Amino acid sequence: GLAERATYAASRPIYGKDRPHEAIIFTNKEQHDPGTLTKAERSNRTIEVFKHNHIEVVPTPNYEYKFVTTSHLAVDDLSLTRLDCSSQEFCGTSFKQFLRVEDGRYDYFAFSYMPETGRRTGIIGQRGMRLVAEDALPLWLRDLDFQSRSPVRFWLIPSQKSNRPTPYLPIPAEARITGVDGDSYKVEVLIGEVPDSPGESVPPMRLLGTFWMARDRLHVMTRAVMADGRTYQLTSLARVNYWTITGE
Repeated sequence: GLAERATYAASRPIYGKDRPHEAIIFTNKEQHDPGTLTKAERSNRTIEVFKHNHIEVVPTPNYEYKFVTTSHLAVDDLSLTRLDCSSQEFCGTSFKQFLRVEDGRYDYFAFSYMPETGRRTGIIGQRGMRLVAEDALPLWLRDLDFQSRSPVRFWLIPSQKSNRPTPYLPIPAEARITGVDGDSYKVEVLIGEVPDSPGESVPPMRLLGTFWMARDRLHVMTRAVMADGRTYQLTSLARVNYWTITGE
C-alpha cells in the first residue's frame, strides 16, 4: 500500500550550464487494464505493472523547467507497456508517449511546440525485440543478474526528457556489470548505431552512462553519471503514501 520514494541531488545541463535540482523517483505497483493501459477499477482482466515516475523541477535564471516522466513495466518480465513524458516551462508544453499495441510494437506520439516541429507519430519495434526505455533504466537495471555479471543486450528508447523533439527509434544497447564500488554494483550502459544498409560497418559502442545499484536485495539506484552531463546522487529512500492528503 506504499510507494518507494527515492530522492536524488541531481544536475542537468540547460542553457550551457549545469543546473542543480532535486529529482524524485516514485515506484509502486498498479493493476492496469490491458485495453487502455491505464489503472484498472472495474476491468475483468488486468496486468500488474510497476509505475516508475520521475519528477524533476530544474531552476534556471528566468523560469523552471518541469519534467514528469512515467514508465510502466510489466511485473512479470519488466517489459515496457507505456511511457509518458511531459515538459513544461514558460514557453510551452511538449509531450511524448509510447503505448504497447501488439507483436512487440509500440504506438508512438509526440508533440513539441518548437518551430516547425509539432506532432509526430509512428509505430516502432517488432516481435522478439527486448525494448527498454532509457528513462526506465533505474528500475530495469535492478533485475540484472549481479552474481553472474553476464552482459545483457537490448534495444534502447533514448530519453524523452526534453521540450524539443527527441530520437525515438530503438538503438542497440548493452548493460555491463563492471565491479563493486562500496555498497553498490557499478553498471555501464553502452549504446551503438543501426547501420543504414546491410553490411555497412558501424562505430564501436559508446558509453551512455554509468549507474551504481545498491548491493542489498532491492538494488535501488544510488548514483548515476550520464555522458551528456546529467548526474544523480541518492540522498534518501522511504516508503510513503503520496496520494492521500492528511491533516486537513
